[in-house]
This record gives sequence, C-alpha cells and structure tokens, in this order.
Amino acid sequence: MSAKNEKRVLKHAAMQIGAGGSAGFVEVCIMHPLDLVKTRFQIQTTRISVNVADDPHYYRSIADCFRKMYRHEGFLSFWKGILPPIFVETPKKALKFFTFEQYKQFFLFGSKTATPLTFSLAGLGAGLTEAVLVNPFEVVKVEMQEIGRAHV
Repeated sequence: MSAKNEKRVLKHAAMQIGAGGSAGFVEVCIMHPLDLVKTRFQIQTTRISVNVADDPHYYRSIADCFRKMYRHEGFLSFWKGILPPIFVETPKKALKFFTFEQYKQFFLFGSKTATPLTFSLAGLGAGLTEAVLVNPFEVVKVEMQEIGRAHV
C-alpha cells in the first residue's frame, strides 16, 4: 500500500472512530436523565409514612420524579453520575462504528455498491465484535455492583 493510500485509510478510520465516539457521547448526554430516573425507581423502596407526597425521594410517576429532582436538586441533577457512562459509551460506539465500516467493506463480496445483505452482515459483525469485547467489562461491573448481596 502506498504512503498516500495508507494516509487516506487512516484518515477514514479516524473519521469513523470520531463519528462513533461523538455519537456515543451525544447519546449519553441526551438519554442520561431518563436512565437516572429509571435507576431511582429501581432503588426506591416503599414508604409507610403519611406524607409520601412531600418526601423528595419518593416518586409516584416519571413526571413526579422529574419535578422533584428539579425542585429539590436543581437542573444539573439530571446529569448526576454521567461520567462513567460517557467513559463507557464513547469508546464502545467508536468501536462499533469503526468495525461496522470495516465489515461493510469485507461483505461487499467484490461489488461496488452495498446491498441490504452487506449492511445486515456488517451490523451483525459489528454487534458481535462489540459484545465480545465489552461483555467482560459488563460482567465485572455487575459483580462489583453485587458486592455485599447474597448470591443465589
């Protein structure tokens, strides 16, 4: 491969990685408030107090959770704990975008244009690659979250 062609390939790969990383970053920034609300509902315990409606940490609905978080914790509370998801999703999406493009070239089977089969196989390959590389980290994360709980 010539130096000029190699430089073009590296530039294209950097663009794919940058686009994927940017997509992961934006996704986390937009979706984190909903994920935070979901998590708060998952860890919420039922209260037996008389004034449940006044408790700033007891939520009756999604809208109630958003309202109470904004009122008692401020606007930026919707992005509490955002750094770990950014550190995970940004490289994960970068990897997925990059591998998708590489698999797409591989599954052209000599054709100049991609077919639906090409896109399907490239998506499958990128998803499998992501799963194989990311799953060990997910297992460790879950194990660390489970410390202190009795295992069945």
